[in-house]
Amino acid sequence: MATKRRRINDSAKATGKAYEIRDSGNGSVKGLILRVQPSGHRTYYIEIARGIRERIGRQDAFTLQAARAEAQKILGVAREKGADHFKRQRDNRREQKLATLSGFLDGAFRTYAQEHIASHEDMIARLKKSFAEILHKSMAEIAELDLTRWRRGREGVKVETMRRELTYLKSVLNHAVAMDVIPRHQIVRFTVKAKRGEEHADKAPRFLTADEEQRLRNQLDVREADMRSKRSSGNEWRRARGIPELPEIAPDEFADNIKPLVMLALLTGLRRGDLFDLKWDHVDLERRQIRKVIGKSSHARRKAGLKPKVATLPMSAEAHEILRQCKRQAETQCKRDPEHRANYVFPSPISGTRLNNVKKAFNGVLTDADITRFTFHDLRHTFASRLVQAGVDLNTVRELMTHSDIKMTLIYAHLTDENKSDAVDRAFAKATA
Repeated sequence: MATKRRRINDSAKATGKAYEIRDSGNGSVKGLILRVQPSGHRTYYIEIARGIRERIGRQDAFTLQAARAEAQKILGVAREKGADHFKRQRDNRREQKLATLSGFLDGAFRTYAQEHIASHEDMIARLKKSFAEILHKSMAEIAELDLTRWRRGREGVKVETMRRELTYLKSVLNHAVAMDVIPRHQIVRFTVKAKRGEEHADKAPRFLTADEEQRLRNQLDVREADMRSKRSSGNEWRRARGIPELPEIAPDEFADNIKPLVMLALLTGLRRGDLFDLKWDHVDLERRQIRKVIGKSSHARRKAGLKPKVATLPMSAEAHEILRQCKRQAETQCKRDPEHRANYVFPSPISGTRLNNVKKAFNGVLTDADITRFTFHDLRHTFASRLVQAGVDLNTVRELMTHSDIKMTLIYAHLTDENKSDAVDRAFAKATA
């Protein structure tokens, strides 16, 4: 980093790079530095010893004379207590930051979760969103009163959802205790109790009826057409003002990730996290297969001391065509932008990296399609229900759903009973005619 030898004044300008100006001239204090950020923000520091600095404050809050006076005070403490006093203070501040819920989630816990928790990105994102009010607090200081306030602010949320979020939080705090980041935490006994009238999750899985599925498909097409129309009208506006136009969306192209993502969830039964993680390396268009380690199943295998296993999932003709179109669009994007890397099948439109949230767009489609009490995960239930209703045996359904235990598949067993009744009715229809 460049250090300029000139007098500190108010004319230090942003240059697009960070640089420093050391104090000089009459009344200067050795070690006083003005650091200028690329953005233009200017901050005073005093260098106590090699590698040890203390922040004084921003230039708009300190005159040069005041910054010099503060620097002299800090140097006086350094002469009295030694330079290491400030190093210890800095280390303590760093440890205190790491001991906050936010610091731990972004630091040691994220490192641990990447290896041991299949859906760690979704888990951390949910914790940050749900417990935003206490992210700044030391984990040891998070009390039951904080969670009582949190509970009050979650009115309207399903009890099961709040219990899951609380379980996530407790597991993070327990891990912090195990790592000796904090000695203990205060919410061991806190529970989420259902109040009168609060909604519980349905015991039976929710899946789309045939009519609902058709409405969902229709609304996805309506949304695509609307986005094409808006792109065309937007380009007309740009042309009139000499602004570069955006690529038009062809009739056979997907406008964004939502339609192919939703349809692939419906047609493959893949969980949302596995779809977000899906890369082109996992897709074999020639053999019409998806081959990847399934997040939840691999986590269960690791807990059992087994190595993760690659699941091979066949694609229906419709799912295959959807992925072929996604691949064509990814290749077109690479030609248009040579720096574009088509790794993820459904990349984030902002960063180009892993997608992590489609809730707002998906809920908008459901609202317009007049489908209620339905979640993205229920697309997976719908996939399983279609298999069972088509007469597929439960063990094959288990394999296609990548369930580690047949007990997980048995929640769809009641649909086989309905099929048996229909079969008997069809077989003996003539006898009762």
